[in-house]
Amino acid sequence: MTEPLMPAQDTPIYDLIIVGSGPAGLSAAARASALGSAHLLLEADTKHASDTIFKYQKGKHIMAEPGILPLRSDMSFSVGKREQLLSTWDAELLKLQVNIAYGKRV
Repeated sequence: MTEPLMPAQDTPIYDLIIVGSGPAGLSAAARASALGSAHLLLEADTKHASDTIFKYQKGKHIMAEPGILPLRSDMSFSVGKREQLLSTWDAELLKLQVNIAYGKRV
């Protein structure tokens, strides 16, 4: 059995690392931030969150809220246009102090 690797002194240690900033990743990261957890949200794109939705056509109608499950998220999930939804999520990422790293493909 080998000894676990110890991180360098300047390497941050996280309680939670979340891969992808789609609706589930955003929600998990927002909750981690609200709870004061050391977290990191990884996004493959270098400039913005929710890249899959960002790539949708402009003006596309998005239904981000499931019709059956009651949501318990710190992020807003509602029906609306792509641009409106992404803008709301960007503002909430800042407001909720989500620790997001861009350009991190997993």
